[in-house]
Amino acid sequence: MQEEIMPGRETQDWMWEEIEKKAAEGGGKAAFLPYLKIAASIAVAALVFAVLLPQASWAERTSGFQKEFFHTGRNVKEGITENVYEDKGEHVRMEITEMLSDGACVYCNICYEALDAEGERWLARHDFEAEGIDFPYVGSESVDIGRWALREQKELETEKARYFALFFENDSGRFSLKDREVKISYPMCKGRAAGWVKINGTLDAVTYRLSGGQSPSKYYEPQYLMVSRLSYGLFGKDCGMVDTGPKEDGHYFSQGFLEEQMDDMGRVYPEGLPLSFIMKDGSKIGGFADANLIKAKGLAGADLKISAGIFNADSDLSWKVMPIDAPGELAGIDIDGVHYDLEKVDISE
Repeated sequence: MQEEIMPGRETQDWMWEEIEKKAAEGGGKAAFLPYLKIAASIAVAALVFAVLLPQASWAERTSGFQKEFFHTGRNVKEGITENVYEDKGEHVRMEITEMLSDGACVYCNICYEALDAEGERWLARHDFEAEGIDFPYVGSESVDIGRWALREQKELETEKARYFALFFENDSGRFSLKDREVKISYPMCKGRAAGWVKINGTLDAVTYRLSGGQSPSKYYEPQYLMVSRLSYGLFGKDCGMVDTGPKEDGHYFSQGFLEEQMDDMGRVYPEGLPLSFIMKDGSKIGGFADANLIKAKGLAGADLKISAGIFNADSDLSWKVMPIDAPGELAGIDIDGVHYDLEKVDISE
């Protein structure tokens, strides 16, 4: 509706530039009148827009998972699937109104609506932090979740409705949730309920083979990168990073793992693995990501998951996604200061 009423941003900018230009030239009233009419038209359109567009709709445009989990100004609207799931009970309706997924990360906007007075009372007192929403299974398999979060959108709350932004991430780095059925468990007025939700992976992943460069570690060799607009998985060859036998402290890690900058909490690369993704135009997407460095099924012989996670531009806001515009336009990657060229390959290799 906004696009139908308001002129485009470029058009508005041009209009105001022309108005300011004419004002600076000091033209007469007659010469300046057309530009005043243009300005008035913009103001009227803005007023009509503000009055006619429902307030909840406008709030939803600036809230939900885009506000909670994405850097300000990053637009992912084109990949969002609407009207994903609904469960209508006797007193409360639960809806997944929007979903965005690349098959590894899943973001949902969720609305709980009271259908009667009893539903309103339940909705007002229920503690979603203590008893929230969970995705425990993919098909008959347990979901390997790296992390998840449920955040309430207090600014949208009414007497009859509460709104939530949900994020969960499969930690495999393989985008394995794409177009699969996931079991969802959630509270309702008379206890917990469950259902199956299809993960609509609208954001495709691209696979690259890494070539050139000396490995950043003698214990692993980076080989493949899988990447979407939102997240990535980096795989390679285990060259002594992971051991099959237990150590004295009970960990199943080799000396190679222990030597990779491990801290006293058992984290390798505790400050994050330095990664820099290089686009074909020379621009870079920097940041740090967790180093997983665990045995994992990879592509074409890769048997080590080096790192998997989301793109972000600020280590202090590591949960905030900074989407890349064109995952198919990557040219290289720097891993802990070592450069690799990227060659696009078929995912089946």
